[in-house]
Amino acid sequence: MATRGPRRLPARQPAPAMDQPTRTVRQLAALAGCSRTTVSLALRNHPSIPEATRTRIIQLARENGYTPDPLVSRLMTQLRTSRSSRSAERIVYLTWWQTEEGWRQSPNDLAYYQGAKARVESIGYDFEHIWAKAPNLSGARLSKILYTRAIRGVVIAPCIRPLSHVSLDWRYFAVATIGVSIAKPDLHAASHYHYQGMALALRKVRHHGYKRIGFVCLADELVRNNNGWLAAYLVHQTGQPPESCPRPLLSEHTWDPDGFARWLEKEKPDCVVSNRGETLRYLELLGLRVPDDIGFASTDLLTESNPASGIDQRPHMLAAAAVDLVDMQMQRNEYGLPEHPKKVMLEGTWREGNTLLNRSQQPASAAPVAKVPAAKAASARRSRATG
Repeated sequence: MATRGPRRLPARQPAPAMDQPTRTVRQLAALAGCSRTTVSLALRNHPSIPEATRTRIIQLARENGYTPDPLVSRLMTQLRTSRSSRSAERIVYLTWWQTEEGWRQSPNDLAYYQGAKARVESIGYDFEHIWAKAPNLSGARLSKILYTRAIRGVVIAPCIRPLSHVSLDWRYFAVATIGVSIAKPDLHAASHYHYQGMALALRKVRHHGYKRIGFVCLADELVRNNNGWLAAYLVHQTGQPPESCPRPLLSEHTWDPDGFARWLEKEKPDCVVSNRGETLRYLELLGLRVPDDIGFASTDLLTESNPASGIDQRPHMLAAAAVDLVDMQMQRNEYGLPEHPKKVMLEGTWREGNTLLNRSQQPASAAPVAKVPAAKAASARRSRATG
């Protein structure tokens, strides 16, 4: 039978003892013999506090078990970085083409610019484009201009030539690059996950029923993505029978239609995977119909209007990720060359287009084999010679 009356609650258990109590900023200030403002700025690595003082206070905080409250830290960051208080703060976008606006002719570079600009403005900074290859603009002069104008945030657009060297006085700037085209110095970077992109493309192409998948690329572009595409392609081939493994065509520095025609005749792929948009045009010149005679998939679709099947690298999001890396450093007052550079890799997504057939339901004997007509190959070579 249930008893009436107030129910007795169990006695409250004492909180477990802690080896070391969490310190507050006030307590740290007393231990350090300085003001709370000085401690707060030192813990945020603010450059207004001498480096020796910052180091001493940070070490004191570690020794005494100080850990910041993440919710309070986030609120204070929002208050400090509201639009009204940082209207003059800006992030610059550096391009390295031979002409000031030449990058606008590249769909990817235009998308990088648009993505960076949208992200910069969405988080409250002003955005500015600077042509880093302007006449008489050395790295030292550019650094002085940025420093004089109190510009601390820098996003570096991809360089035309891979493994480029960029010279700035890095001590004053929070920097991140789009892609990995810069060899020195080693900086924070956001780039496409090229290995994943190629692996996804190969899985999708094979799902369509293609067996003998060829790969075409420029060697310079493989350097730009740390051989991610080639690595995924070769790993994929290790699981295939030898008759399904054409050798890749890796041109050194220029796209060679004659070599492409010879490669097609020798390797006889039933589908070509490449980032080169002109591949489709060369296949047409050789008298091959896509996708009826041969399939095609792109590892970089470049634009949303591209009708081909392939990988969308999402360049707008790549640029936004680079901006976030810069913003993160500025919030923490981290400037100069990073001791441990962060590399953020974004996965691409597959877009179905009109350059692949569904051959998985066809018997092997019915699947067409790409064959370059000799007359067409000769015609393509003459067209190349007179073009």
